Amino acid sequence: MKQHLTFALLSILIFCFQFQCKTTEKKETKETTTEVKETIETKPEELPLIIEFTKAKEGFITDSLFQVAISSVLPTEKEREEEAKSIAEQKSLNLLKTYTIPNLSEKGRKELREISKEGKIVNKNVSVGGRYFFLYQIQKPSLKRLVTKDLE
Repeated sequence: MKQHLTFALLSILIFCFQFQCKTTEKKETKETTTEVKETIETKPEELPLIIEFTKAKEGFITDSLFQVAISSVLPTEKEREEEAKSIAEQKSLNLLKTYTIPNLSEKGRKELREISKEGKIVNKNVSVGGRYFFLYQIQKPSLKRLVTKDLE
């Protein structure tokens, strides 16, 4: 129950930060300094895509499939994919840790880190208002059992 509550709170916080963050750039001229604020506009027809993505289930989808959701606003496809993979590996590691035994050995932690890096980015082409959404999936036979019971 505690894991579900923690996961729910974490999901809500991530959702809030994704849509509340604004980037600020400063442009300086010789005479004056002006501040330019950049925000991402979301069209009403794009809202269902955002809602569908933010409701994507994270964690164990099946006994052999684990998934996390990530987004990026970087300009090039290569940069977005690299950032998404990096964030996804860390996010999946943190989420996988919630399913393991409390006092995981160094060997178990190392194996968990390796598992978190075995995933692949899927759904690369979902873009809404300049934000690109990705799903990172780890597929391995009996993955849930391995993480919850077989790690030392």
